[in-house]
Amino acid sequence: MEGARKKPEKATVVCLLLVIGCAGLLDLFVAGSMTTTYDEPQSVAYGQQILHRRADRYDPLFNSKAPITALNALPRVLAGCPNPEVITPSLSRIVCSIRFARWASVVATLILNLFVYRWAHVLYGTSAAVAASVMVVLSPNLIAHGTLANNDGYFALGVLMSLFFFRSYLLHPTLRNACLSALTLAIAQLTKAFAIYLYAVVLVILLVASNHTRNQPALVRRRDAIMFATIAFAFFVLILNFGYCFDRSFTTLKSYHFDSQPLIRLQKTPVLRSLPVPLPYAYLQGLDMLEHHDDTGLTYGKIYLLGELRDPFDPSFSNFKSYYAVALFFKEPIAVQILFLLGLVWIGKNRSYRDFITGEAVLLSAAFVLFLWFSLLRKSQLGIRNVLPVVAVEVIVAGAAFARFATESRRKKITLGLAVLWICISTMSYYPDLIPYMNEWVIDRKQSYRILVDSNLDFGQEGDLVHEFLERNPDVVLDPETPTAGRVLVSVNRLVGEWHGYDPMYWLLRYQPVASVGYGHLLFLVPARDIASVKK
Repeated sequence: MEGARKKPEKATVVCLLLVIGCAGLLDLFVAGSMTTTYDEPQSVAYGQQILHRRADRYDPLFNSKAPITALNALPRVLAGCPNPEVITPSLSRIVCSIRFARWASVVATLILNLFVYRWAHVLYGTSAAVAASVMVVLSPNLIAHGTLANNDGYFALGVLMSLFFFRSYLLHPTLRNACLSALTLAIAQLTKAFAIYLYAVVLVILLVASNHTRNQPALVRRRDAIMFATIAFAFFVLILNFGYCFDRSFTTLKSYHFDSQPLIRLQKTPVLRSLPVPLPYAYLQGLDMLEHHDDTGLTYGKIYLLGELRDPFDPSFSNFKSYYAVALFFKEPIAVQILFLLGLVWIGKNRSYRDFITGEAVLLSAAFVLFLWFSLLRKSQLGIRNVLPVVAVEVIVAGAAFARFATESRRKKITLGLAVLWICISTMSYYPDLIPYMNEWVIDRKQSYRILVDSNLDFGQEGDLVHEFLERNPDVVLDPETPTAGRVLVSVNRLVGEWHGYDPMYWLLRYQPVASVGYGHLLFLVPARDIASVKK
């Protein structure tokens, strides 16, 4: 069976350490270059609450925040922020800053790289593992969003980590592996509420693995599968309670306050409503808030794709079914997409049914289900950051293109090497401002706003760049409320009307931007005579 591969040689380990070291330097520079993004303050604030053993989501913006951000908040709590008593004021400003809080996320991104390496190594061998690791180092989306002090990068790590140990259980269904898999699945739930979908994926794979075919016995005996499900449920309850500080655990279902219709209907079920829920109150509270806010648009702006704007407060509102397909097409390096397709071809040619079920099926099903869930069922389509696990899985499968690198022809080796070089050049052309990255399908970067906005372009990360530009150019007007002549600098989100309470700036959209500040802010030159005609 492929997948049972020998341990990497010492030279490979050294190579991996160099790659990880390079990744650390690149990630730290990116993390240090960005100003505070829109959701980081709430993410870190919720992490501080967790460290103070308060898990309640009293703030609507806490709806999607997760206990894992306690890692980002830890330096602040240890230093006594915002009123430190144990450190100097100058050191306090550093320790209590969002940039310092990002250190934990940077470490998590490096660990993610290690799991990408391990996945690619057990599936495709050393060459593929090193190539996949390099692609993570150069992944603009994993770097940009994985280094922020929120839970997006942790979510990708939680998915890869939990699926890695679940695969180990499928190959060797021992009690130890069952406990490891159950533990990591539960830990993944502390990274994002959406991680609950992993249990559905695992259940389906487990059902397939526990059924024998005509030619092959079952991978997992049914009694072992039942034992696994029992252990997984026990860890799910225990870890969630620990992560959410045992917040009002065993509250009866009827005592919850729900706003979302699915949970309200569940609450009205006669048999269930009087039963105590063994989960922390804040966990179900978060699921309820996410569902309610997704349905009503309470905590997110308008949705924009390819020049079309949709308002969640409009009764006829529906999401864009192609949103994440478009986001991946334009925001993932073209070479990665090509290598991913080559990887799928390699899998189709070389994988047996049994190896596929215990390998790529675990990864691809998790990525595919998440992609479909956010594309078809979620209204709050806020950017590629929501599907970072899909990006991570894409990189692993792309590594399959390098599976037989050592024995390939010289021409193919050069071609694969040029593909990696293309990824490097493409990513570095935006570095370190990687949040607005678009691949070469977007020739004029000032036109990126015609495809995507929101956290795909302007997530608030360019505050320092904009501030410095305005200081050097005092005549420039930023985000004017009314039509204004002269030089106008505007956020792409404000330009297209993505912000709630604002319409698109139609008077400005008829002009072509003459320059950009960090890609997320566009500079326009508006003639005075045109403004006079607009105001008449």
